[in-house]
Amino acid sequence: MNIYVSSCAEDGGIYRYNLNKNGKLEFLDITPLDRPMYTIKSDKKMHILLRAPFENSNDSGIVTAEIAEDGVLTKPTSPISTKGEVACHLTEYNGEIFCANYISGSVFRTPDLLKVHEGYGPNLPRQDKAHTHFTGVTPDKKYIAVCDLGLDTVFFYDKNLNVVNSVKVPDGHGARHLVFSDDGKYMFVVNELKSTVSVFSYNDAKCTLLDTKSCLPADFTGESFASAIRLKNDKIYVSNRGHNSIAELNFDGRKLELISAYSCHGNFPRDFDFFGEYIVCTNQFSNDITVLDKDFNLTDKVSDIKEAICVTGE
Repeated sequence: MNIYVSSCAEDGGIYRYNLNKNGKLEFLDITPLDRPMYTIKSDKKMHILLRAPFENSNDSGIVTAEIAEDGVLTKPTSPISTKGEVACHLTEYNGEIFCANYISGSVFRTPDLLKVHEGYGPNLPRQDKAHTHFTGVTPDKKYIAVCDLGLDTVFFYDKNLNVVNSVKVPDGHGARHLVFSDDGKYMFVVNELKSTVSVFSYNDAKCTLLDTKSCLPADFTGESFASAIRLKNDKIYVSNRGHNSIAELNFDGRKLELISAYSCHGNFPRDFDFFGEYIVCTNQFSNDITVLDKDFNLTDKVSDIKEAICVTGE
């Protein structure tokens, strides 16, 4: 299985590995790129956000590479400006790319449509203004869901970036990313600033907040920030940066429950995902990648990956 890891360094790029049946990563190659932030795979293409690839601008850029039959990334395009700074997440919808510009607090749709959010939140200085952090397609395929960490809000847009509806997480919690249940009836939002998950009922962009639960053990007293969120076998998983763990939560249709928080065996787990029987986690501050089995035992660790922040597979 091909695993792609973004190294967000000036001399970084997209590292490609083979994840074998024993949970080991075998290095294959690297596609050099200037500070890749986030990647998504779409058919036989890889869409990649670059933090600031332009010589005379702080704007981020979108690059698209073809994926060859053996998984090699080839023919990367010239970057297209996202018309904002520090683009950190993207999605594809009907052949167009939507992305979130974190610093600029805006949403961009290729080739040239831009929506800028206004406002601020109570948790200063992190919520000094709008800070968009996620774009994703809703399960009914009708809307683009956008998390704004600065406004504690999830917006629902149509394809032309008209707001259809919006819903708020608790004040000061900082909505970062989200996932939907497999049946599309529930939306789980991970809140970075308070390390919580908020669950909403979902129906055609209409949402009702049902519960919010911490991703951290009750006895933890340090500083930690929730990051990535995934859904697997009806359980919710969240990475905790600071506690350096992956939390497992259950949802019974009404309430969330924290089951446990397992060590990620690295420092500051920015991203993780499930690949077959294994979890691959990118640890930004320890500059490494860890592989965990279904019981969260460490099966491999790859070091010396500067600013490892995103993982994608095929």
